[in-house]
Amino acid sequence: MLDVDGYLGKLGDEIKKNNFEAHKKLFTLCYQINRFCQIFKYELTVDENDHYGIVATLLFFKLHDTYQTVVLLYLYGLDTQARILNRSMLEGLWVLKSLYYQPEETFKLLLEDEYYKKLNLLHDIQNNRDYFYEYITKNNIIDINQEIRKLEDKMKSLGIKKVRKINVKEIALNTDSHEEYYYIYKLLCRDVHVDTRQLTDYFITDENGKITGFRPFPSTNNIEEILLTTAELILKAVIFVSKILNVDKKDEIKYYINQIQQF
Repeated sequence: MLDVDGYLGKLGDEIKKNNFEAHKKLFTLCYQINRFCQIFKYELTVDENDHYGIVATLLFFKLHDTYQTVVLLYLYGLDTQARILNRSMLEGLWVLKSLYYQPEETFKLLLEDEYYKKLNLLHDIQNNRDYFYEYITKNNIIDINQEIRKLEDKMKSLGIKKVRKINVKEIALNTDSHEEYYYIYKLLCRDVHVDTRQLTDYFITDENGKITGFRPFPSTNNIEEILLTTAELILKAVIFVSKILNVDKKDEIKYYINQIQQF
């Protein structure tokens, strides 16, 4: 029978149930760590003048949402998409670590990156006199020059003298994350970009290697490696948020790290 709804239909619920049962111990651990992180979020208190603490807390909320999404994706057998988000978790964790090691420089870099992206977009619109530029100009949707001036004035008021994009490799190496960058991150990049070897996962082949069709069904390839890595990353995020906000979660973190290592 033709499956016309894929993961969005009833079959998706069946896949989720079967995958959970097949990897029950692993998912149970991920759920326990998730509950710990969920409670941890509600316990966080930040002074409104503590800019570093606010950014750290917001970063943790984003990382925790990503953690939950990775677990959900593996429940449905969306392994490639789960690995893509794992890369995103690494990038967020490195920023969080950098915020602990070099708070002033990292906060400044985040602002410079934000204004780099805003100005870059406006300059692209300004310099590419295409249909989009003509459309927004003709309809008075936005005055590009005025918006650029507004951003430059805001930058001046914040003391931002230059703009630059966050360099992922630089921020990783500056936070002693060499192993994570050169091994885990590099491998996960293959899932993000178009990679012919990764695309072959969607082939169905016979015993002779001949292509007989395309894979329409879910996969939990590398589920243990990825979910345990994801769990470790979110616990590292708890460690650095705790350091920044002076929260003591050493015993809980030690317990869950031991659970991961004994898996």
